[in-house]
Amino acid sequence: MSRNSQTNRKKKLANKRDKLRACRAKANAEKSKIATIYLDESGNTGHNIVDESQPVFTLSGCKYSNSEAEKLLALTGSKSPLEAHFKKLKRRKSGQDGIVRLMSHRLINKDYVKVELFYKSFMVTTKIVDLLIEHMLHLNGHDLYVNGANIGLSNMWFYCMPAFCGQDRVQAMYESFVNMVKEQSEESIDSFYQSVEVLKENSINEDFKEDLNLILHTRNYVHDALNGIDKTSLDPSIPALFSQCVSWGNVHPKGFYIIHDDSHSIEKQKIMFSQFMDWTQSPIELGYDRRKFKLPLRGKGLEFSSSESHPQLQVADIIASSMAYWADGVARGEKEDYLFLELNKLNLDKLTTNNKIWPTRNVTPSDLGTVHDGGLNAANHGAYFLMKAKANAEITT
Repeated sequence: MSRNSQTNRKKKLANKRDKLRACRAKANAEKSKIATIYLDESGNTGHNIVDESQPVFTLSGCKYSNSEAEKLLALTGSKSPLEAHFKKLKRRKSGQDGIVRLMSHRLINKDYVKVELFYKSFMVTTKIVDLLIEHMLHLNGHDLYVNGANIGLSNMWFYCMPAFCGQDRVQAMYESFVNMVKEQSEESIDSFYQSVEVLKENSINEDFKEDLNLILHTRNYVHDALNGIDKTSLDPSIPALFSQCVSWGNVHPKGFYIIHDDSHSIEKQKIMFSQFMDWTQSPIELGYDRRKFKLPLRGKGLEFSSSESHPQLQVADIIASSMAYWADGVARGEKEDYLFLELNKLNLDKLTTNNKIWPTRNVTPSDLGTVHDGGLNAANHGAYFLMKAKANAEITT
């Protein structure tokens, strides 16, 4: 190696070390701050998560100063005297170009933005696994969360059910499951299991019928499984906000305040979130592998406001809606839509958190990143945390 090559290599290594030190210093500085996080969502149809007209739900959290938010909004070219909205901007190409300018700005990065992304039909599959299969196996001494078996099973079923049984029949089963959770009547329970029987009768793969039998076996446990479950368990806004709190808590362990765009479903669950934010309890780490998180959540305040009052909420709206628009295009295999194609150039997946609810073809622990490394069952110990919790007064007042 020549002397110049050695010198250049040393410079590159030194620059790399300097950047790493700068990143660490920035991260440490952020940990000492108490931030304000602004949240807005897109595609929320409540517990009706089988609404095919809005297949994607997103929740965007951002932390910008007023001047940073106004700088980003200026890029949209919005003529509105009060606020910029994605729905209005996307009607014209000039507005679409403004959306792309905002989304491609250097301030749109993981340090300032975190997005929850849920593909709602896949979420139904995960809920069947979580509410029925996991409950049955837990009662029989098995932990489905170890090694991410719940994720692998959800992935496999999401792809195999329509391939072996037909998409229309699967959609009917999804709808009957949602109705069962909502109604919890004998009629709705019977209707759900009848829809699973239809899948089994029409499966073109004999081996897959055994998987469907696994769902049918939960009929003996369904009343216990549904006990205490309300329809908000199918509302993606609840787990999405929880995930946002976990993600921002990792950055701001000393706490943060939340300003959420007006949301009836979150307001109804404000007491529960205040209990998860009970700082009087000793910190505890729950979950397994990459899914580990800490309680109490580090939120210090949760209030609701309109986007007219905060430019940051307008930015959060555009980010959340852009992410939903892009993800819907990905799911449909869109190839022509101008706005989708422009957004698709921006590597928007980099903004999503670890809790993305999106199907993959991965089923093994190594591929899923869920090789078991110890930990505590989040469902069991999370419930125990809530049993002891006191509502955080800063959240409920």
